[in-house]
Amino acid sequence: MFYGKSRGQRRKLKTLFHWIDELMAFVNTNRECEHFHVPCGVWLANPKTSGKVKTAFCKKWIEKTEEFIDKKPKELPFCKVVAAITYPNVHDSQIIIFYDEEYYASFWDRKGPEQIWTPVKENTSFAKERGIETELPEVGYVEEFFDEDYNTKSYIWFYGECL
Repeated sequence: MFYGKSRGQRRKLKTLFHWIDELMAFVNTNRECEHFHVPCGVWLANPKTSGKVKTAFCKKWIEKTEEFIDKKPKELPFCKVVAAITYPNVHDSQIIIFYDEEYYASFWDRKGPEQIWTPVKENTSFAKERGIETELPEVGYVEEFFDEDYNTKSYIWFYGECL
């Protein structure tokens, strides 16, 4: 539970931006995918963390994805770069680089008994709501987890080379 203030938000955001700038892609191209998690703790998802800080993070995350797409090696037989921004748990976001075409196709099928992805309404845009401008395609899903102990619901917004 989050009870206290989220202190030092600007300092933590500056450090987070530095860590994001240091991410190196296309290192393990012999795997089916390579993914990068947000290099920070849960302070980013704290309800007391400023919405401006969360928006700045999302903008930087999408910019890093655009950078990875621009630097994609031409010699790879298959390569797709996708950013996944999870909301409200922004700290669970990822950048995923797919190297296997079969895994990429199966990644989008989430209709199991424990996890369901339902497409978000067509006129809804996370980027537009946050004032983030990007040329990357946007695809949104409502993610629902069902477990015997708890159920959870969140939104996942994908940017980049997604279906």
